[in-house]
Order: sequence, then structure tokens, then C-alpha cells
Amino acid sequence: MITFVKDHVIFRNELQYRIDRPLPTGIQLENCTTGEFSTHDLSTLLREYTDGILCTATQMVLPHKKIPSSAPPSSPSAEFQKSQAARIDSRRRIDYIVRLSEQCAFVGTKANLIKAIEEVSRARNEERPPHITTVYRWHRGFLIAQKDIRAMFSKIEMRGGKNRSRLAPEVEAIIDEKIEAIFLKQKSSSAEEVHDAVFLSVQKINTMRIEGEWLKMPGLRTIQRRISRLYGFDVAVARYGQTEAERRFGATLVSRRVRKILELVEIDHTPVDLMVVNEDRVVIGRPTITLVIDRYSRCVLGFHLSLSGHGTPAVFEALRHALLPKTYMKDQYPDLNLEWECYGWFERLLMDNGAEFHAFAVVDAMLNLGILSEFAGSREPNDKPFVERLNRTFNYSFIHRLPGTTLSKLHKRIGFKAEDDACITLAELDRMIHAWILGYYHLRPHLGLGRRAPIDVWRESAAAHPPQLKANAKDVDIEFSEVTTSCVQHYGIDLNTHRYASVQLSNLRRMLPSNNNSVDVKWPRHDMGYIHVWDPFEKIYFKVPNVDDGYAGLTLEQAKAAKKILKTNDSYKRVRAEAADVVREMVANAAVDKKLQNRRKGARFENKSSKGLHRPSSAAPPFEPQHNAEPALPHASKDIDGYEFETIGPADGGAHGK
Repeated sequence: MITFVKDHVIFRNELQYRIDRPLPTGIQLENCTTGEFSTHDLSTLLREYTDGILCTATQMVLPHKKIPSSAPPSSPSAEFQKSQAARIDSRRRIDYIVRLSEQCAFVGTKANLIKAIEEVSRARNEERPPHITTVYRWHRGFLIAQKDIRAMFSKIEMRGGKNRSRLAPEVEAIIDEKIEAIFLKQKSSSAEEVHDAVFLSVQKINTMRIEGEWLKMPGLRTIQRRISRLYGFDVAVARYGQTEAERRFGATLVSRRVRKILELVEIDHTPVDLMVVNEDRVVIGRPTITLVIDRYSRCVLGFHLSLSGHGTPAVFEALRHALLPKTYMKDQYPDLNLEWECYGWFERLLMDNGAEFHAFAVVDAMLNLGILSEFAGSREPNDKPFVERLNRTFNYSFIHRLPGTTLSKLHKRIGFKAEDDACITLAELDRMIHAWILGYYHLRPHLGLGRRAPIDVWRESAAAHPPQLKANAKDVDIEFSEVTTSCVQHYGIDLNTHRYASVQLSNLRRMLPSNNNSVDVKWPRHDMGYIHVWDPFEKIYFKVPNVDDGYAGLTLEQAKAAKKILKTNDSYKRVRAEAADVVREMVANAAVDKKLQNRRKGARFENKSSKGLHRPSSAAPPFEPQHNAEPALPHASKDIDGYEFETIGPADGGAHGK
């Protein structure tokens, strides 16, 4: 219950009132702003206090003092918490008042009170007790405040001129101006630079004044204190710009809620902090992994490991791995004895703003497969936080424990070279990733899942919402290809400097209008041996082979390089070399090159990835160059991707790269 006493200040709906006097019909209040008097029922005021509408003043006001209407109420409890000295002094005051009140020392004579104060001082092991006048002042304030203990809080923080400037207003204006012009306008600045500028300005003003009116020069510590009190947001705007400051100081709210598995899936790339080797245990580069994660269960749906970067093919392979069942596990990794039960069509795919994700081929494929594409905000990693955190966990908790790791930062690579410790091939790394995901990550209790394992959450949700397969595996392979429009000629279709023709394509050309013979084409970047053409009459894609079957199994980049060499090199023309042989020789030469830079480029050109490892054993194997085979073709030297391959025939003693 609130005790309403005369001249007590209260606040109703943030308006300040003074209790004028109690009346038989209620309490009379005076509006401190307008001076208007009003009468209110006591029960009404108590109900307002309970509902939070009525608030009491946090600092008691003496009867002869009034709080200015414009001044906000101060908080003694806040002052009490500011420093250790204030807290110690407050406890000392309270201890004295409590002990003296228990002894009834304030009722007797002055001598008895002095004697009681000395006894309390000895009990507290104090060398010097407080003066009796000081104790009287403490006790008087305690009684005036209706025995509110907050009246004895120490106010030593309010002594002196703390936080109040002793400099002239002109000097304060100069300091503010220089901080604004120098510290908040430059990407990098210091208090010394601001202090020097203030010193020059003050000196310039003092030259026009008599010595008795000279302005006092502030010290460096004064400038440092002024800078330390600047708003962090303002400093961030000056250093990093408005956009970055908004990102750093923006509210990190709860991520978008999902109700079941496969409702929202996130995808992202990250470099693997590991150097891998080829079959000859020679370092060939650092791969990139594309991870797909289900937001609801935090389960990894799929991934793609590649030495060829993170382009559109990497996105397609990771999504294909995520959508389709992982039936290859028993054939590819029987010793692991693990099952990957996470697959199925998802409703939404959340991506960042990389060029490969915004590619028309990706958007078109998602649309045709019935998956909604979403993009995170620009420079907003918190829009897809779970895959970002997975990227960090993958490298920090797994990759950094393996031999050949590069760690996350250059300055951490002290005392070792990752190239000297590297001993893991891409296929071995793929096997280790499977073991880590299925044997550790999916089984580890997750704080965001209520300390449950991701696989348990997946199974629980899958029981109510089973994963669905909405398209055939072959249809998925067709959709995960580049898309374009091409005209059907009498000789077939020209695409990427290759010619594709078949009887079915010729029959389709007969049925197309004479003034519009364009068709939609899906062509796989990883294989120039065929394309898929859309039949608008049958509503299906049909396969059209390359008229030159020598390019089957070659990627677009490999086919371009091979065609360039076959066109310009007379040695290959004389022996009628096949494109696959040319590519195989170029990759083999790069694999034994002494420079790591050339071996990296050779690995990218070879298009080494986990694609072949994630396909069923019945699928056709991708193009695999034979690194140890002797080149069967004559001497050739060509620039591929900015470096040279030099080939020496068997009679010259083998092959090497330069």
C-alpha cells in the first residue's frame, strides 16, 4: 500500500503531480505543470499504481523544496551503483543507523549517543567514528523520507565538478569543431592529431588577446575523454560508412521461424582451409565446398567439393546432392556403415547475392522444379545465419584438425607450411566429410534445438512431413544445366562452337514455323558431348549428341582449350589427335609441374570435384585424365589459362611441365 503524504511527488501517465492534502473523499493532487487541482479516490490511485500508470518519485523531496516541472526525477539507486566507494559509504551509513536504532540511542542523551557511536565504531574496526552531527543528519534524512533506506545512499559521486567542464566556452567549441572535422571525417585518426589542431587554434586566438585573457590550453587527456564519450554509432559511420554502421549496430532479431523440415533451405560456399594432393601425393590446391543445410533441423542435405571454384556447376551439383537420395553410400563407403537419410524437395531456397546464384540458369531450374528462390539482403549474413555458422564449424571444428590445413588467417600460419604437411586427396577428403557430417555433426546436441541432435529433429519432423521426390533423377539432371535459346538449322544447332544434330531434331525442325525456328536448349557445362532440346509439341526434352564424339565428357573450358590447340598445332593435325587425348596430356603435364601455381591451374582445368563420388556406381564415370600415363602425342607447347605446358615425347625421356 502507498502512503500518500503531503508534498509527495508522484507521476501519472508521465505527468508530474504534487499531493496537496488528503480529503475525506480522496486525495487532492496538484498538476505541477498547470497548477490545476483535482481530487481522486484512494482506491483508484492504488489501482493505477498496480497497473503501472502511477509511479512514485524515486527521490524524496523535503517539504520546503520543490522539483522543477521540467527536471526529470533522479535515481539515487543509480548513483549508489556507480562506484565501489559510494557503495561502501552507503553500507556504512546504513549499518550505523540500524545498530543505533536497535540500541535506542537516538532516544537518550547526547552523551549516550556519542558512547553508542564509539561502540559501533569499535565493532566495525574503524579508527575514527563519524561525528555526532553527521549521524544526526543521516537519521534526520532517514525519518523525513518515511524511513526509506534509499535516503541514506551516498552521494559522493555528485561532489566536485565531475563531468562539468572547467574550460572556457570558446575552447569547448574549438574541441567540438576539431573532433567533428578531424576525428569523425577521416577513416583513421587519433586524439594526438585532434589535440595538435586544438593547440594551434587556441594559440592563434591568444595572439589577438592580452596575456591576462589568454585561453587555457586543454591537455591531451581532456581530448581523449571527449573522444571516449562519442557515440559508437557516430564513430562507426565515420570509419566504415552509414551502411556498415547500420549493420554493426542494427538489432539482431530472431531468425525467420519454420515449422517443418525442408520448408526453408540455405546454401553457401566457403573455401576449405586445407591443401589437397593428387594421386601422386603432390599438392594441387585448395578446394571449395558448397553446403546445403535445412534450417528447421540443422541437418546437412548435401554438399559439393570442387577444385574448379564455386560457379553455377557447383551450385547445381550441391542442389542435386541435396534433393536426391544418397544411395551411393553403401557402394562408395561401405566401411563407414553410415546412412544419409536427409533428402527431398524443399519449398524455398535461400541464397546470397553471388553471381552464380543470380544466374538465369539457377533461377529457371528452381522454377521448373517447383522451388521458390529467395535471396538474402545485400551484405546481410544474418539473413542466412545457419549456413554461415555451419561454414565456420566445418573449418574450425573439423578441417583445422587435419594435416595440411592452412588455418583461417594468414597470420596464424607461423612455423609451418601447409604444402609440406598436405597428404589428403580430394576423394579421401570427401570420405572424411561424409564421416564427419553423419558420424559427428548430425549426432551432436545443438543448443538452438533444445540440446537435441539434428538427426533426431529431422526424424521427428519427417514422421509428420515425409520428404517428397517430385521429379525423376534424369529430369533433375536436365534442369541443372545452362539454358539458352538457339535456332535449328538444316545441319543442326550451333552452340559453343560445337554442332549438335540428330534425326529427332530434324523432324522437329519440319514442324516449326518457317519464320520462327528457335527452341529452348539445356546444355550441361560439364559435358560438351550432348545437349537437351525442348520439344514444344511433346512437352519433353530430348537428347541431341555432338557430331564430334571426341568431346564427350569434356567440360566447356576443356573443350575450348582442346579445340584451340587442335586448330593451331600442326603436330596434332598430322596424327589426328582426339580432344580428350589433348586435354589428358595437358592435365598430366600440369600435375608434375614444379610450381604450385601451375598445379593449381591444372587441377581447376581438370575439373576435379566430388561429382563422380556422389553418383551411383551404375552412372557413367566422368572424364578422368591418366596422370601417370606417358604422352602418346608429339611435342606441343601452348598457353592454357595463362601458363605453359611443355610436352616431351617418350623418346625424350618422359614428360614434365615448365
